Amino acid sequence: MATVAPVSAMLAVDTDGQSLVTDGASVASAHSLGDTGRLPQQTADGTNNSTDVIHENPDEVDSEDDLDRLASYLTGALNGQIESSTLRLSRGEYEAAKSALGDEYDTPLRKYVDVEGETAGDGATEEYETVKETQRDYIDTVSEFQETRREYEAAKQAGDTERARELARRLSRLDEAGETQSERLIAAFDGISNETGDDLSETSTRLAAVQSNISAQRRDIVGREFVATRLDVTSYDRNISFTDPLVLTGSLVTDNGTPVETTNATFAVGDQRIRTAVGADGGFELAYRPTRVAANASELTVRYLPSNASAYQRSERAIPVSITQVAATTTLADAPTGASGYADPVSVRATVSVNETPVTDYRLSAVLGGVPVSTARTDGRGHSTLSGTVPATAPVGDATLRVGPARDGRAVRVEPASVSVPITSEATTLDVRAGASANRTVVVAGALETREGEAVEDQPVAISVAGHPVETVSTNSSGAYRTTVSLPANVTAANATVSAAFDGTGTNLESASATTTVRRPGNGGGSARGGLPFGLTDLLWVVSGTAVVGLVAVVLLRRDGETAASDGGTAESVAPSVDGGTSPAPTPAVPTMLDSASDSLSSGCPNDAVVVAYAGARRALAADAGIDDAATHWEFYEQCVDAGVGSADSLESLTAGYELAAYSGVSVSDDEAERLVETARALVDATESNTSTN
Repeated sequence: MATVAPVSAMLAVDTDGQSLVTDGASVASAHSLGDTGRLPQQTADGTNNSTDVIHENPDEVDSEDDLDRLASYLTGALNGQIESSTLRLSRGEYEAAKSALGDEYDTPLRKYVDVEGETAGDGATEEYETVKETQRDYIDTVSEFQETRREYEAAKQAGDTERARELARRLSRLDEAGETQSERLIAAFDGISNETGDDLSETSTRLAAVQSNISAQRRDIVGREFVATRLDVTSYDRNISFTDPLVLTGSLVTDNGTPVETTNATFAVGDQRIRTAVGADGGFELAYRPTRVAANASELTVRYLPSNASAYQRSERAIPVSITQVAATTTLADAPTGASGYADPVSVRATVSVNETPVTDYRLSAVLGGVPVSTARTDGRGHSTLSGTVPATAPVGDATLRVGPARDGRAVRVEPASVSVPITSEATTLDVRAGASANRTVVVAGALETREGEAVEDQPVAISVAGHPVETVSTNSSGAYRTTVSLPANVTAANATVSAAFDGTGTNLESASATTTVRRPGNGGGSARGGLPFGLTDLLWVVSGTAVVGLVAVVLLRRDGETAASDGGTAESVAPSVDGGTSPAPTPAVPTMLDSASDSLSSGCPNDAVVVAYAGARRALAADAGIDDAATHWEFYEQCVDAGVGSADSLESLTAGYELAAYSGVSVSDDEAERLVETARALVDATESNTSTN
């Protein structure tokens, strides 16, 4: 793998907590400025200290002109990455094409979303999100197509006809997926052009050429590999229903009228697959009972689906129909009888039938407290077991568990059935932490759980500062919440208290609240947006591999200090100095560090989690390879790659995530932090496995 350079030479934080991009010289000069010095901001022409600042915080841009100018800069950056990605895709540079839509795309996109929220224009956020998701998938599709084509050519060369046909059919499926993805992308490019005024027509043309190329390859291979077929329909009654199935007769022949040489064939009709016998003359008969197809459908498509090893191509025929909707009954059994609380498992068994005829392969949905808790399909006997957990909205007492169709308007109308489920209330615990941030703001984070330790997600937590309500934030899937709030007038971080409150009214959860004081940088406090307790001095200290250990010590000491404080003790602040005057405490064992990372994640501190997880993985890999502890994080990555230690891709992803969490001042998302913690754990597990094997 090629050497990967860091995203930036260095990222520092000024005394207001803003992210500033600097080079190594700027970092050195910043040291001489002291804690009150401001680092120069990078400008559009690469010089410093210009008034034309492009790295502006959207929250601090006031005028409409400034917002428009910033939006224009951000769309230019995004469009440049799209163009770069598409160009590299057209050259077959698939990893580089995906990389162009990585951090260098995500960062301006996040800022663009913020700016769009402040402007009057509709913006192109939806289109940019579509490109981010779809183009990466499309790159994978094109890459897989070309790899499959090479496998096909190898199979042909080896005379493996069955394998070659299987791969040719896979090429057809990939081409169809690519058609859908490329159409979606070109529509998004057009939308971006219309919204931003930038011309992406060249990019659209280049993408269309990529798709045209793989479609041409697919047509050539399919034409050489398979015999074209024709599906002829002889007779059927167009008036059909579940109780009056479609009975269709027809024939399968090649384009020149020769019967298809097969004794059995599989057909797809509507939403079902049907296998039936085929005569020597190509004749067949099939029966289809409409179930999940739309009741107002005016035609059905009958498709011939040859096996992978078959020499024949697919063919299809559309037939007009008139469907009469039929009602089915639902009976429920095995519902819970004992009281259940929030997040407790709940299940019920459903049977769906029409005049005692089972309705098979029908998707049902179970709703409790107005919230869907489970979906499942019926089996060959019309049975289905729907299992889920009790949502917060299920009322205390007898709540209604309703089972009905997952979709309405089908050929079979499933009549819903209900059963009562006893629900009990659940006590909750809420914690809160607050750290001073930039421009009279405070980063507030915490988690909401039941007394049994179950995370409580998607519930509102009201934040107050010094008794003034300032914001309401929702908990995420792990029960954590995090937000940045402004201090009310006449309130300072030095004397402010922050309260968090959950009101359980209307739920089966009991209310909870918590209060804390605001921690300040240099006193165990939090930093702007990133969630780490650094001032400028601390961050400048974290520039080498040895400093990673100190950085982790700061995080762990803060966490331990919070634990001590919650137990009635006093948390001491330990801040390492630039000149080495104070040495950080030794870091714990790798498993403990990974557990601490998970704890930080659960506590709503994603940046802390990533930093500690990286350090744990680094410690395990360094021990395995004997790598110099003084190496920077990217030097460490390069040494691991050279030594063949760990997965290069995983370590690259973790290293980039660590750099973002530790240096950028940007808050890592909970989902991304969770992924990076798991990446670190996988690296450690693989290292330990290799060590035990050796």
